Amino acid sequence: MKSTRVPNEMESRAAEALDALLHSVSSIKTRDIKFQPAHRKTDILADINVFGKNHKLVCSVADGQPDGVKKALDKLRTSADSKKGDATPVLITSHLSAQDRAMCEERRVGFLDLEGNARLVVDEIFIGKRSVGSAAPAHHRSATSLPA
Repeated sequence: MKSTRVPNEMESRAAEALDALLHSVSSIKTRDIKFQPAHRKTDILADINVFGKNHKLVCSVADGQPDGVKKALDKLRTSADSKKGDATPVLITSHLSAQDRAMCEERRVGFLDLEGNARLVVDEIFIGKRSVGSAAPAHHRSATSLPA
């Protein structure tokens, strides 16, 4: 991972999580992941190759607070649109609520959180992951309440 500035801890963790996610798909080859200069609207730019076609992931790292997520989504859309058709906007954060994940899907923004949830669509590739910890808690009955 190349760096054009010194990232904070969250940005470093975000870049590592993105790299791990991309390496989990054999048809995606990561060419470069770099931190953007401070004056840019986004935090991380990943150059990848999908089935021989070059593509960019324009990533914003947010704190996971609802207002921060909305601002990051707005910045991502304008930034990705300026990069033409080969850029996919991606939001990376420590935690995304189900509502925030739905908002990302509605706005066609990929997402990745540090709890293991991810959704990314690049060309013909779809990556969808959901962590067990983010699922709604299941109701358990004790073994003594089960009929014999």
